[in-house]
Amino acid sequence: MVKNINKVKEIDMATVAGNTTLAASVDRRSVERCKEAIEKLGVVHTPVIGTSKSGKRMLLSGQCELTALRELGVKKMDAIEVDVTCGDGADAKISLLLISLQGSPGALCEGLLLQEAVSAGVPRIEIQAMLGKSASWVSNRLSLVTRLDRNVYEMVKSGVLEPRSAQDVARLPTGEQFAFAEIAVKEGLPKSAIELLVAGYNDESCPDAVKAQILSDPRAALVRMSDKRRAVTTGLPGLRKADVPPDAINEAIKSARMKMAALHRALCNAPPQEAVGYANALKELELSMLAMIAIIRGIFSPGKTEVERSGG
Repeated sequence: MVKNINKVKEIDMATVAGNTTLAASVDRRSVERCKEAIEKLGVVHTPVIGTSKSGKRMLLSGQCELTALRELGVKKMDAIEVDVTCGDGADAKISLLLISLQGSPGALCEGLLLQEAVSAGVPRIEIQAMLGKSASWVSNRLSLVTRLDRNVYEMVKSGVLEPRSAQDVARLPTGEQFAFAEIAVKEGLPKSAIELLVAGYNDESCPDAVKAQILSDPRAALVRMSDKRRAVTTGLPGLRKADVPPDAINEAIKSARMKMAALHRALCNAPPQEAVGYANALKELELSMLAMIAIIRGIFSPGKTEVERSGG
């Protein structure tokens, strides 16, 4: 696949085309951190450039470094140049190999790189072996790309929307994603808020009126959802019975326990290297669980129950 790997050489940055797929893993904070590191230490991770038969240079690894160097006004950079003239998806295979060595660039970027490899004719079984991933992992990443609205992806490429926020947006119906993403960016909503809103929209018990507000006025919907959660957890006098169906909490508890049991089985049966790929998602789940534990303990703490508040 690779005919020759030259020593690190100095390359004119103007001759290197950026990689729009890799750009899906780069956010503004990463670029700023990279610029700071370059100014103090130089380029720590050497970019890898693929050179085609026509002499065109394509970035295969190091989009963050390339962006940072250009913003710093650097005209030339050291890079590893790789010959990708042999075809058969050589550049796609090298890109996949590089992300497997350097760690996860994010689910969206992984899915886009996988899609490029599949489109180039690389068999899925070869991709699985190359990355050490299961068939379900590959399918899930490709499914994410399929679900994501193209206009939302363009927002990621242009740096308007962070890649990890786009992953949450992809869980909305395709026809609603772009309008929601535009409003979320305009309102400056963080990833945590976007994740909460998308989860609320996909909740089967969420009323249609709230779903419509999530799409049209997400910040107001956040306040509404927050107020309702406080009312449920603290038993505020202003809470109407109609706001919470009698069996809603009981059903939610049953559903949560079933999903946690399924997650427990999946994590126990998953190869260690695959479980590591979900580190960020698992950390966010841990925070959500800690918040829920605090709420549960608060309900049963002295002075917190409705009986104790009423003096019964």
